[in-house]
Amino acid sequence: MFQDRNKRVWERIEAQMARIRSIKPQFWGDDKTARVSRDARLLALGLISMSDDGGRFLASHSSICGYAYPHDEIKPAQLAKWLKELESVGFVHLYEVNGLRYGCFLTYSKHQRISHPQPSPLPAPQDVIEA
Repeated sequence: MFQDRNKRVWERIEAQMARIRSIKPQFWGDDKTARVSRDARLLALGLISMSDDGGRFLASHSSICGYAYPHDEIKPAQLAKWLKELESVGFVHLYEVNGLRYGCFLTYSKHQRISHPQPSPLPAPQDVIEA
Protein backbone atom coordinates (compact mmCIF):
# COMPACT_ATOMS: atom_id res chain seq x y z
CA MET A 1 0.00 0.00 0.00
CA PHE A 2 2.73 2.51 0.97
CA GLN A 3 4.74 1.51 -2.10
CA ASP A 4 1.75 2.26 -4.37
CA ARG A 5 1.30 5.72 -2.84
CA ASN A 6 5.04 6.31 -2.95
CA LYS A 7 5.09 5.36 -6.64
CA ARG A 8 2.19 7.71 -7.47
CA VAL A 9 3.86 10.63 -5.70
CA TRP A 10 7.19 9.88 -7.42
CA GLU A 11 5.43 9.82 -10.83
CA ARG A 12 4.08 13.33 -10.14
CA ILE A 13 7.59 14.50 -9.29
CA GLU A 14 9.07 12.92 -12.40
CA ALA A 15 6.74 15.08 -14.48
CA GLN A 16 8.74 18.06 -13.19
CA MET A 17 12.19 16.52 -13.68
CA ALA A 18 13.48 18.92 -16.35
CA ARG A 19 15.22 21.30 -13.97
CA ILE A 20 18.66 22.59 -13.14
CA ARG A 21 19.93 23.05 -9.59
CA SER A 22 22.87 25.15 -8.49
CA ILE A 23 25.43 24.53 -5.78
CA LYS A 24 26.91 27.77 -4.49
CA PRO A 25 30.67 27.81 -3.91
CA GLN A 26 29.97 28.67 -0.25
CA PHE A 27 28.46 25.19 0.23
CA TRP A 28 31.92 23.67 0.65
CA GLY A 29 33.09 26.06 3.36
CA ASP A 30 29.78 26.33 5.21
CA ASP A 31 29.79 25.44 8.92
CA LYS A 32 26.89 22.99 8.47
CA THR A 33 28.69 21.27 5.61
CA ALA A 34 31.86 20.97 7.69
CA ARG A 35 30.02 19.23 10.55
CA VAL A 36 28.75 16.27 8.52
CA SER A 37 30.56 13.32 6.97
CA ARG A 38 31.66 13.19 3.35
CA ASP A 39 28.88 10.68 2.65
CA ALA A 40 26.28 13.01 4.16
CA ARG A 41 27.61 15.86 1.98
CA LEU A 42 27.20 13.71 -1.12
CA LEU A 43 23.66 12.86 -0.01
CA ALA A 44 22.94 16.58 0.45
CA LEU A 45 23.93 17.24 -3.17
CA GLY A 46 21.72 14.39 -4.34
CA LEU A 47 18.78 15.71 -2.32
CA ILE A 48 19.23 19.23 -3.69
CA SER A 49 19.06 17.78 -7.19
CA MET A 50 16.14 15.50 -6.31
CA SER A 51 14.01 18.20 -4.64
CA ASP A 52 11.06 19.75 -6.36
CA ASP A 53 10.74 23.50 -6.86
CA GLY A 54 9.58 23.91 -3.27
CA GLY A 55 12.63 22.16 -1.88
CA ARG A 56 10.66 19.04 -0.91
CA PHE A 57 11.51 15.39 -1.57
CA LEU A 58 10.32 11.91 -0.79
CA ALA A 59 12.48 10.64 2.07
CA SER A 60 12.01 6.90 1.69
CA HIS A 61 15.04 4.69 1.19
CA SER A 62 13.83 3.52 -2.23
CA SER A 63 13.12 7.04 -3.52
CA ILE A 64 16.41 8.54 -2.39
CA CYS A 65 18.58 5.60 -3.42
CA GLY A 66 16.78 5.22 -6.74
CA TYR A 67 17.55 8.84 -7.55
CA ALA A 68 20.84 9.66 -5.84
CA TYR A 69 22.50 6.22 -5.76
CA PRO A 70 21.10 4.22 -8.70
CA HIS A 71 24.33 2.22 -9.10
CA ASP A 72 25.13 1.64 -5.44
CA GLU A 73 23.95 -0.74 -2.74
CA ILE A 74 23.09 1.61 0.12
CA LYS A 75 21.76 -0.07 3.24
CA PRO A 76 18.78 1.57 4.96
CA ALA A 77 20.85 2.08 8.14
CA GLN A 78 23.56 3.92 6.16
CA LEU A 79 21.05 6.25 4.54
CA ALA A 80 19.27 6.84 7.85
CA LYS A 81 22.60 7.81 9.46
CA TRP A 82 23.40 10.33 6.72
CA LEU A 83 19.89 11.81 6.82
CA LYS A 84 20.14 12.14 10.59
CA GLU A 85 23.47 13.97 10.20
CA LEU A 86 21.92 16.42 7.75
CA GLU A 87 18.90 16.95 9.96
CA SER A 88 21.00 17.40 13.12
CA VAL A 89 22.77 20.45 11.65
CA GLY A 90 19.56 21.92 10.19
CA PHE A 91 20.44 21.19 6.58
CA VAL A 92 17.19 19.28 5.98
CA HIS A 93 13.94 18.76 7.86
CA LEU A 94 12.34 15.30 7.84
CA TYR A 95 8.63 14.76 8.44
CA GLU A 96 5.81 12.29 7.87
CA VAL A 97 2.34 12.76 6.39
CA ASN A 98 -0.18 9.93 6.19
CA GLY A 99 2.49 7.32 6.75
CA LEU A 100 4.85 8.59 4.04
CA ARG A 101 8.25 10.10 4.83
CA TYR A 102 9.19 13.42 3.30
CA GLY A 103 11.99 15.90 3.65
CA CYS A 104 12.59 19.50 2.76
CA PHE A 105 15.15 22.27 2.70
CA LEU A 106 13.63 25.09 4.73
CA THR A 107 15.74 27.79 3.04
CA TYR A 108 15.60 26.32 -0.48
CA SER A 109 14.19 29.44 -2.14
CA LYS A 110 17.11 31.50 -0.80
CA HIS A 111 19.62 29.25 -2.55
CA GLN A 112 17.90 28.18 -5.77
CA ARG A 113 16.79 30.46 -8.57
CA ILE A 114 13.76 28.81 -10.16
CA SER A 115 12.75 30.48 -13.44
CA HIS A 116 9.32 28.86 -13.81
CA PRO A 117 8.46 27.43 -10.39
CA GLN A 118 5.83 24.72 -10.18
CA PRO A 119 3.77 24.14 -7.05
CA SER A 120 5.04 21.23 -5.02
CA PRO A 121 3.00 18.03 -5.37
CA LEU A 122 4.28 17.02 -1.93
CA PRO A 123 2.70 18.11 1.33
CA ALA A 124 4.40 20.83 3.32
CA PRO A 125 5.70 20.08 6.79
CA GLN A 126 3.14 21.08 9.40
CA ASP A 127 5.52 21.24 12.34
CA VAL A 128 7.85 24.07 11.26
CA ILE A 129 7.70 27.60 9.97
CA GLU A 130 9.64 27.87 6.72
CA ALA A 131 12.49 30.33 6.87
